Amino acid sequence: MSKVFREIALWIILLILLMSLLQTERLSYYYQSLSLFKLYFWISIGVISICTYLLVRIIIRKESLIPLVFKKFKSLAIPKGARILITVVFIGNLLAITLGKAWYPFYDVGMFRWSSPFESKNKIMHQLKYYYWKDGQFKILDLRKEGSLFLAENLGLGYTEDFMFSARFRNRGEKKNFEYLSARMKERGVDTLWVGIHEFNFETRKVSFDPDICRAVTMNETLQHYYGPLYIPGYQLSRCHAH
Repeated sequence: MSKVFREIALWIILLILLMSLLQTERLSYYYQSLSLFKLYFWISIGVISICTYLLVRIIIRKESLIPLVFKKFKSLAIPKGARILITVVFIGNLLAITLGKAWYPFYDVGMFRWSSPFESKNKIMHQLKYYYWKDGQFKILDLRKEGSLFLAENLGLGYTEDFMFSARFRNRGEKKNFEYLSARMKERGVDTLWVGIHEFNFETRKVSFDPDICRAVTMNETLQHYYGPLYIPGYQLSRCHAH
């Protein structure tokens, strides 16, 4: 049994490394420009050579599983034409997967058959989140973190990931959702929740938070939100409209 596992392991390692190299586009460019890739390339070649040598020796000694699998396949009670078709499909798919090239009908995934049109999207992502002030500093009420045992900072135990996901996204526009969160925070000494803007810049990789309540109101009305706009309490709207 150990010989069987050894041969299977050798085939897996060999195929993984072969696919990794054969599917790397601009292989020569990476080889010439990245020293770590050059090291990975020669280590892979060495491991591939060792695996090939060991597999050839196993086959020569007639200890390989391949003849047994081929014999079992030939003994299947199916028409000869079906066996030929299965063999062609297997070899075609194996080559297509190894090279990472889809040649219909081999290795064809319909959902990836047509590429999506390129869209130059905004490099800054905005998310509206509730926050509160404590000791002169703002504290973000990150609801996704509150559903984690080790990341929760405000609500404590008793809130599952599913519940906090619903509070953060699916029910984000519901007044009763805000009232519930506000009541739970008041139990913990937080009198007022506001809405601010959490930002992430994909170009600079800078994360920032803007506590400007009026900018948050404007962005909540103008941005396209996947789960709809966030519920903003009336006292925040009144203060912004007063200005």
